[in-house]
Parts: sequence; structure tokens; C-alpha cells
Amino acid sequence: MAVSVSISTKELERQAKLAFEGKTYKLFLAVKGALTVDSTRVNWEAAEISGNGYAAATGTIPAGSYSSGNGRYEMPAISGTFTASGAGFTYDTLCLAIDGSAYLHSILVESPTVTLAAGQSKSYTLTLAQDD
Repeated sequence: MAVSVSISTKELERQAKLAFEGKTYKLFLAVKGALTVDSTRVNWEAAEISGNGYAAATGTIPAGSYSSGNGRYEMPAISGTFTASGAGFTYDTLCLAIDGSAYLHSILVESPTVTLAAGQSKSYTLTLAQDD
């Protein structure tokens, strides 16, 4: 006998709204060193790069919608463009923090390390979603 489980689109919406909608975010660059995905936000923010035109991307997560094509409830994309000036900067990790959480939502590790010279930019776009 086979059993299948389905989660309603309205339940996915409810969960996504609780987790993301109206919450603030910070998308920032860091040098990972010995940090792991389980390191605290405080430790990650201590590893955040600084200077030479760098600025974190911040904002508030707006309402999302159900994507029938992807079978999930998606929030609008979170984007950040980082532009170097002066001597430029080097990083290896993109970090996403949501609201005042003690831990990051996610990290994306670049390999090899990224170096942006003055005038160079790099953009990232992340999609937050709730699916079954």
C-alpha cells in the first residue's frame, strides 16, 4: 500500500509568511577562515569585509506568491551588487542574515576566492522559498 503526502499551497504560504515576510535581511560578504555554517551571526559579521567601496545589501522581505511551475511559495528575489573602489577587496563567502537571528540563514562559499579591483562589481540574486 502506497501512501502519499501533500501539503496545501495555503500551508506553504502560511509557513513562508511566518519565516520571511516583513523580516529584514542583510546580504554581506566575508572571509570564511575557520567559520562554518553553524558559526554564530556575530562571528560571521566579525569576518565581514570592509572598506574600498564595500557596503552590505539590506532591506525588508516583501510578500511572495505561489509558483505553480516550481511547486512552491516564493518570496521576491533578494539581490545585492557589490562594487569595489580604491584598492578593491577580496572575499570568499556570501552571507544571508534574516532579522535578529543568532545564526545565518545561509552561506554561499566561492571557490576560488573572488577579488574585485576598483570599478569592478559582482551581483548576486537569491530566492527564498517554502516547498514540500
